[in-house]
This record gives sequence, structure tokens and C-alpha cells, in this order.
Amino acid sequence: MKKVLIVESPKKAKEISHYLGKDFIVKATVGHFKDLPEDEMGVDLQTYQPKFVIKSSNHKKILSEIKKLSQDAEVYIATDPDREGYAIGYFMWEELKKKAKTVKRAEFHEITKDHIVEKIKEAVDFEKTNFGLFNAFLGRRVGDRIVGYTLSPIASREIGGRFSVGRVQSPAVRLIVEREREILNFKPTPYYVLTALLEKDGIKFTALYEKQKIEDKQEAEKIYQDIKDEKTAAVEKVEKKQIKQSPKPPFTTSTLQQSANSVYRFPPEKTMMLAQDLFESGLITYHRTDSTRLSDQAITGIRKLIEKEFGKEYLPKNPRVYKSKNTQADAHEAIRITNFVPLKDQEALVKEKGLSEDHFKLLKLIYERTVACQMEDAVFERTNITLKIKNHTFKASGSILKFKGYKAVYDLEEDDEESQSLPKIEKNQLINIQSINLEEKFTKPPARYTEGSLVKKLEELGIGRPSTYATIIKTIKERGYVVKEGSSLKPTDLAFHLVDYLNQKYNWVIDYNFTKKMEEFLDKVEENKKDWKEFVKHLHQKSVSTTRSKVSKKMLDYAKDLAKKHGKDIDGILDDPQKLKEFINDHADKKPSEKQITYAKSLSEKTGLPLTEKELSDKKLLTKWINKAKKEALKNYQLSEKQKNVLIKYGREDLIEKPAEALKFIASKLKRFKK
Repeated sequence: MKKVLIVESPKKAKEISHYLGKDFIVKATVGHFKDLPEDEMGVDLQTYQPKFVIKSSNHKKILSEIKKLSQDAEVYIATDPDREGYAIGYFMWEELKKKAKTVKRAEFHEITKDHIVEKIKEAVDFEKTNFGLFNAFLGRRVGDRIVGYTLSPIASREIGGRFSVGRVQSPAVRLIVEREREILNFKPTPYYVLTALLEKDGIKFTALYEKQKIEDKQEAEKIYQDIKDEKTAAVEKVEKKQIKQSPKPPFTTSTLQQSANSVYRFPPEKTMMLAQDLFESGLITYHRTDSTRLSDQAITGIRKLIEKEFGKEYLPKNPRVYKSKNTQADAHEAIRITNFVPLKDQEALVKEKGLSEDHFKLLKLIYERTVACQMEDAVFERTNITLKIKNHTFKASGSILKFKGYKAVYDLEEDDEESQSLPKIEKNQLINIQSINLEEKFTKPPARYTEGSLVKKLEELGIGRPSTYATIIKTIKERGYVVKEGSSLKPTDLAFHLVDYLNQKYNWVIDYNFTKKMEEFLDKVEENKKDWKEFVKHLHQKSVSTTRSKVSKKMLDYAKDLAKKHGKDIDGILDDPQKLKEFINDHADKKPSEKQITYAKSLSEKTGLPLTEKELSDKKLLTKWINKAKKEALKNYQLSEKQKNVLIKYGREDLIEKPAEALKFIASKLKRFKK
């Protein structure tokens, strides 16, 4: 019997086909092949029933081919194990259930031969799987569509300009705006630091006054004047103790994004793109997870690697067990390596798969964290010294690393013990003072968010889920609400306007607690404890229950010009947006302008698309034709070096190969610059 396996990605399909051989035909859907239509709401606002359509002619062709192959075949749907992946699988099941002999669901958490063969054996009939995953997807997709399509036009009209409102993106914009306001309103206050530079046996070290920050200038200067000429400090107490530092748990989606941003300055969307490739190439486990659990098989593999590479002394007697706060997340593993081989062999695997240097950087990070999480503690000897200068107490501390433990492999972004070296010191000794210093310092404002610290904050507040952090940050950059300055995220004027507007009229959209509760509601939908339509209904009611939207100045001016031109009195409808809209539709000029006609003709010459008299005489038809021709013209469009430099400046190199999106982004920047 024919066996067909369906995944999302062509790359993953190619990798899996090597493992399954001739028994299987492996096909890819190329991501979501169905979605809500782009040019309309696509949701019945009475029943909340969505209208999903095939996304493109290419997806239509792919679906047709899969349907033919699946006729009377044994079909395995192995799309990703999260909500989005399950939704793609669900749509495919709906298309194939009457054609195929059987349709089963397999979940791959790593793309390795043994795992794939095992999971295909364990595959279950699709109708026996958890439909709660699809319902949670529906709640999110339909709810977000209603919020976006209801509030974005109102915000755009009432603020003036083009604004996008989102259930999850808008609270993220609020976070960045609030942090910027804290920085703008911050007033630095002085404080004073008193230090003594001491010396013994040729080793210099620093001791701090017991009150590390002295806020009163007079008090600081009084102490300084009292001791500034002293030549020795008396040792009052010497304490030595052993400090152990344990490794961090293995990576989740959030911690991987934070770490890659901190170490390599990778934006979250880049990290996810690289991780996707590493997963599909069989080098790491599934990269969308909030679990820190490792399988028994993985722990065995990691422990063998540690013993071989570092020696028995680096291996704890018992394996380290990491459990997730969210028990549901334990269905998945943490992000870890799948091949338990040394780093040089990991690098060879990356090259063998034809992946880049950046892929290896991310794999190295995952390798180090995977191995470190099962290693012994790092051990420090910590010495704390209390000294008296006259009758004033000073303290000095220093640490020596006695045993590297996990730090032999992973020593990144960690707050190490204080590293100053101390000489051998005993109680009651007198230590020479080299100098005493009083320094005025100023409190600093909070730092702007980086992409990594924003991911951390979103996770803390329960806004979004592992699969959405990268998309949230990418969206607010693309919408022009934030720009990157170095590694920091700075809000634009648009962000301030939007947050102030939403705060006044639709406060619930940017309420952190409300957004968190909505995410928790979707988790309950996934567990089949809540109805997705209840989620959507709540968002819909919130979106429409407000005062009637105002008429924008632009609309008002246009309507007045038309009324003057046609000799009409519209004073009675100036406050009614619906009636004004009807008036504009009835009286607006249906003929295109000369400028529009000239532009259309030049596009026709460039693209070879025919342009009829019917289109040239109807403004609506000509606008539609121009939009179509512009898309055609963009197919062969090459960005100039100047345009590429704009993208690089704003950290959007990912758009260099996407001219349509690139031009849109550049235009938004120019528009704001002119403004």
C-alpha cells in the first residue's frame, strides 16, 4: 500500500525521506496552506465561523498533488507538534479523510532516524488526537482578526495615519513606551562611594566602606576627612567559605532567544529561523517549547559525552532533573542537541548539512547549555574580610575558582563571583593603605529593552507564548513602532500616539493582566475545558462596545470639498461617519486622474500587461489594475545599494531578498522622516 507522510517544510521533507526510503512519499505543505482572506474580515460576526481560503495558486497546486497521492493511501500527518503545526495538520486531515484509506497523526520532536521510525509506529488515527489544539488555534486566529480588523481602521482614522492594533503586539508596544517615559522623566541623583586601595605582599586590592552608597554628601565628606591621611587598616575578621554555583537548566524557546540576543545580538526572529533549520536538519530537538525536561535517553547520552570529554569528576553522582512550572509543557522536551558528540563533530555536522556559520554559533550555544546542565557545580572559595580604618568599617571580598565544574563548557552571561585576588590575610594584621578615594556618582535611568530582555518581560507577564515572541517583536518593528538603536529598542512617535490613544479609548487591549488571562483562557481551550467561541465573543464585545468613532479631519475635509463642488449641504451629517462615507461614495469622482493614467501606462510598458479603455475610464478598476501591475513589476525588481543600506541601518537585512516588503518598509521610514 502507498504510504504518504506530510510535513510543513520542503527541507524537512527532504531530510525525512532519507530516513524512510522507498516505502514513503514525503510531501510538504509549504507552511500554512489555508488562512483567513487578506482583503476582508473573513469571520461571520454572528456565529464567529471563520472562512479559511487556500493562500495562493502555488498552495492550490501542492494540495491537488497531495490529494492525488493520498487516494486510497496510508497517510501520516507529521506537521509540527504545537498549535500552529496541528492546525496545518487538521486542515490537511479535513481535505484527505474521505480520500485516504487511513489518516494518522505522528509528532516528531527531533528529526533523527530512530525517533522518526518510532513515532510513525506510535502514530494514532487523526480523529483520536486532541482537537483542543485546533480550537485554541481558532480562538487565537479569529480573535486576533476581529480585534485587528475592528480597531485598526478606527485608530487610523481617529489618530490620523496608518495604525495597527493587536491583542498581543499592542501590550508589547506599551512596555517599550512606558520604559522610554521612565527614561525621559528620570532625574539623576548623586550618591558617594568611599573606597580604600590596600596592599600586602605586593598584591593590591580594594575595600569598600560598609555603607556602599552614601546619599548624604556632608556625611561622606566628614568620613573622608577623618580617614584620608591614615596609613594602615586593621583586620577585624576573616571569613572563608566554599560557594557552589549550579548550572542553568537547558534552553526553552524564551531563554534561547534571550541568550542568542545577549551573546550574538541575534534578533529573536533570526534565532527562530536558524533554530528551525537546525531542527529540520536533525541537529536539535523541536525549538518551540517552554519545557526544561530532558528525556532519560538524552540524559544517558549527555552523561556519556561528559565522562568521555571531561572525565568522571565532572559528572554528578545522579542526573540533574529539571521540571517545568507548566505541567502541560512537559509533553515536550527542552531544546537540546540530538547528536551526543563533541563540539568539533557538531561543527562537522553543520558543514555536512550545508548550513552557515550563524547556524553553528546557535548550535554551539545549545550544545554548551545541553552539556553544562548535566555537569557538576562550579566551586569557589570565597574570602570576606572586615577591616577598620580608625573607627570606620570597610569590607573586601575575593573569590578563587577551585573547581570549574560546568564552567568548563558554559561560562556565558553569568554573574561570576567577584574575581579580585586577595593576599594571605589573618585577623589583627595591619594592612598598608595606598590611597583613600571619595567618588561622586549618579543614579542611572533604567535601560531600554533589548530584544532579549523584551522576550524575558513578555514571558514574565504571560503575554504571548513560546511560538509567538519572535513574531511579536518582528511585527512591532515592521509596523514602525520601534527602531533599533544599537541593541536597544526605541519607540517612535507612532508608538506614543498609539499607546496614548488606546489608553484613553481601548485600555483593555494594552492591559497586561487582561492579555495574560486571555492566554490562559486559550490554554484551557487546548485542554478542552473552555470553548474557543467564548474567547472570540469576549474580544468582539470588547472591540465594539465603545463610543461611536469620530470623523477624521481628512474625511471631513474631503466631504466638504465634494459638497462645495456639487452644491450640497452636508451640515446635518458632519458628525456621522457612516452617512459621510455614503455621501463620499455617491459623489466622489469615478474617473481616474491624468497622473494615475500616465502612471498606469508606464507600468503597462514595463510589465507587458494589457491596459483596456474600460480600466482607463474607471478609477476603481484602474486602481485595482495598478495594484496588480505593481506586484508584477516587483517580481524582477532589484534593490539599489542605497536601499539595501537603509535596511541594514534599521536591522532589516532579512528583507533584502524580499523587494516588495523592503520597499514598503523603506517608504514607511521616509514618510516618518518627512513628517
